Amino acid sequence: MKKFLLAAGLSVALFAAHINLHVDNSNLKRISPNQNGMVLSFAPIVKKVIPSVVNISTEKIVEIKFPEQFKRFFNDPFFQRFFGPFTNPNTPQKRKEYALGSGVILSKNGYIVTNYHVISGATKIIVKTMDGKKYTAKLIGSDPKTDLAVLKINAKNLHPITFADSSKVEVGDIVLAIGNPFGLRESVTAGIVSALNRTSIGLNAYENFIQTDAAINPGNSGGALVDMKGRLIGINSAIISKSGGNNGIGFAIPSNMVKFVVKSIIEKGKVVRGYLGVYISNIDSSKAKLYGIDHGVLINQVQPHSAAALAGLKPGDIIVAVDGKPVKNASELRNQIAFKGAGTVITLKVYRNGKYITLKAKLKALKTKKLTIKNIESLKGVTLKEKNHQVIIEKIEPNSYAALMGLKKGDIILRVKTIKTGRWVNINSISELTKLLKGLNKGDALIEVKRGNSIFITQL
Repeated sequence: MKKFLLAAGLSVALFAAHINLHVDNSNLKRISPNQNGMVLSFAPIVKKVIPSVVNISTEKIVEIKFPEQFKRFFNDPFFQRFFGPFTNPNTPQKRKEYALGSGVILSKNGYIVTNYHVISGATKIIVKTMDGKKYTAKLIGSDPKTDLAVLKINAKNLHPITFADSSKVEVGDIVLAIGNPFGLRESVTAGIVSALNRTSIGLNAYENFIQTDAAINPGNSGGALVDMKGRLIGINSAIISKSGGNNGIGFAIPSNMVKFVVKSIIEKGKVVRGYLGVYISNIDSSKAKLYGIDHGVLINQVQPHSAAALAGLKPGDIIVAVDGKPVKNASELRNQIAFKGAGTVITLKVYRNGKYITLKAKLKALKTKKLTIKNIESLKGVTLKEKNHQVIIEKIEPNSYAALMGLKKGDIILRVKTIKTGRWVNINSISELTKLLKGLNKGDALIEVKRGNSIFITQL
């Protein structure tokens, strides 16, 4: 039985920064396309939103280290006879990597939201506004678990986006995706909302995607998904595609999640999620017969001294609603708890022994995780620390395989590519890393690591 642990961010000292986001929570009046014989055009909406969407280009220095077996190959006289001593295998090779994406302006004074994967590992971030002006951006903070990041440019009188309440979005609503696909600035595509509350896609730790068939392509990441009032309902984040291009299945992070994350980063310095402290699972058909209820989320285990324990929750309880909002599955409950924020008091409707009861819980924040790896060959002798949604090497034995491959204490593990995945995967937690490396032999993975201002790749 797969279990989920409700997780949270770390508590932090508050910063002095504050941001007032433009919000319009009024309802849409939905009409048919040919009402009153009028010809519909998206032009007024586009003109309103385009100034709020920016182009983002990044640069990062990647350092590649040759594995020991390749060093011997490059030093072989036979190899050098034909190819020459074109490189020193003992010296890490550096190269620049460039990437393009999009962003959305949050405030007149230069706060911008984009995807974390757009700026991950970047040593330089350039923002280009609609009027053609370029700015060097500062990374204010990021939240890899939702794939969001906040930038700041030194500018005034920008055009901030207006936020909508994404909980009011309906399947079938017409939407526009605005961004910079393939570096083509100010591109607009139209579609509908195909589905809501998409979870378990496997892209982020916290998922509640809006699915759309509006064309989203590489470079659209971090751009705006807007409704017919030109209000932000989501940040375009990912696509499902075998070719790498648009297949009509795109995903956007809902605006309510974006609001919580960006305000936390700007005002508190990091995201402080709510933490209940329970292991949970969905109600399947067998559990429904056993417990006499076919909806809600089952509590399998309660952590001692957690918010759940203090509230009086017990194993076998079934949570059916949070603050009056029904809970359908474990992923939905996890999101609801996380984005209430640490310190929030919530009301839980619980089904226990055939009766409904009401409990109140004050959410806590999760402490830093540390784990010494024992069952993964390439990480034996390594102690990992999970902090601020980053996996950091806390300790490493000098003669361990990882140390011989060049890893050191303090290194931040950014991405991993294995022979199984065949693609790079961002690493935001220890569990994600160990899941990828479990069952692999030494040398079956490449790992991208940040050390100070440098980024390098080595075999693991």
